[in-house]
Amino acid sequence: MIHSVTLFNAGMVAYFLAFLFYTIYTFSKSSWSSRLATALAWLGVLLQGAGFVVRGIEKAKVNMVSDWTAFYKYAPFTNMYESLMLFGWMAVLIYLVFEWKYKNKAFGMFVIPLALIGELSTQILGFNEEAQPLVPALQSNWLLFHVVTTFIGYAAAAVSAGIAYAYFIKREDTTTRDWAVIFVTTWFIFFFIIYSAFRENFVIYLGVSAVVAAAFCGFLYLLKRIGVSKILPSIDAMEQMMYQSVAVGFVFLTIGIILGAVWAKYAWGGYWSWDPKETWSLITWLVYAAYLHARYIKGLKGKPLAYFTIVGFLSVIFTYYGVNLIIPGLHSYAQ
Repeated sequence: MIHSVTLFNAGMVAYFLAFLFYTIYTFSKSSWSSRLATALAWLGVLLQGAGFVVRGIEKAKVNMVSDWTAFYKYAPFTNMYESLMLFGWMAVLIYLVFEWKYKNKAFGMFVIPLALIGELSTQILGFNEEAQPLVPALQSNWLLFHVVTTFIGYAAAAVSAGIAYAYFIKREDTTTRDWAVIFVTTWFIFFFIIYSAFRENFVIYLGVSAVVAAAFCGFLYLLKRIGVSKILPSIDAMEQMMYQSVAVGFVFLTIGIILGAVWAKYAWGGYWSWDPKETWSLITWLVYAAYLHARYIKGLKGKPLAYFTIVGFLSVIFTYYGVNLIIPGLHSYAQ
C-alpha cells in the first residue's frame, strides 16, 4: 500500500502547481490556466483525502486495531504533522467551494499559499511524519468530531484572511498605515509559527519573521502596482465573502468547543478546566463573536472589517501554534 506521507506530499505538489496556474490566470485571464488551476487544486484535495484514509489504516496498525472502528477512534489528526495536513486540506477545500459559489478564481493566488505554508511547515520545522500510537486520552470516539469541526473553523479563518489580504490590493485608498497594520499582524503570524517550533533564539526569530513579513507585504504591494485589483470582485462582494467565511468558521469553532467540553467531561471529569488551549480557544471564539456582532448588528464595513479578519486569523494561529507548543497544558501531547 502506498504510504500516507507520499500522498500528502503529492497533494502539496498539486497545490503548488495550482498556485502557479492561478497566478498565470490572474495575469493572463487565459481559460486553459483557469481550468488547469482548479483541476490541480481538486487533484491535491483528492490525493490528500486518500492520504487521510491511508493514514487511518496506518494508525490502526500501529495501535494494533483491525476492525472498522479504527478510522474514527484512531483518527489521523492527533499530532502537529497530521493536523497541519488537515488544516491545509480543509482550507483548499473551503476555497474551492467559495470559488464555485462566487465564480471568481483570483483568490486562489492568496488562499492556496496559506494552505501550503501550513503544510510545508511540517517539513521545515521537522515534525514527525510517522504514524504514532495514540496516548490513552486521545483514544475516544469524540476525537474525530472534535478535531474535524475545529479545523473546519481554522480553515475558514484562513480563507477569510486570504480574502482580507486581497481586499487591500483591491482598494484604491490603501495607505501607509494599512500596510503597517498588515506588516505587524503578518509579522506575528510568522513569528508564532517559527518560534513555537524551535522555542529558542527569540530575538533572531523575531528578526527572521520581520523579514518574511516584509517580503510578503512587498509581494502584495507589487500585485497592487501591476493592476491585479482589476480582476478582483467589487469591494462590497469581498466584504460579504469575508463575512460569510468567518460565519462558517464561527459555527464550526462553536461546535468544536462544545464537543471538546463534552469530551473533557468524559476524559478529565469536568467540562472546562481553563487549560491554556481551552482559554485561547475561548478568546478566539470571542474575537469572532465580536466580529460577527460588529458586522451584523453595528454594520461594520470597510478597512476595519478587514483588520478584524486578519486579527482573528492571528488569534487562530496563536491558539494553534503558540499555545500548542509554547505553553504546557493538557493539550501538549498533540505534537
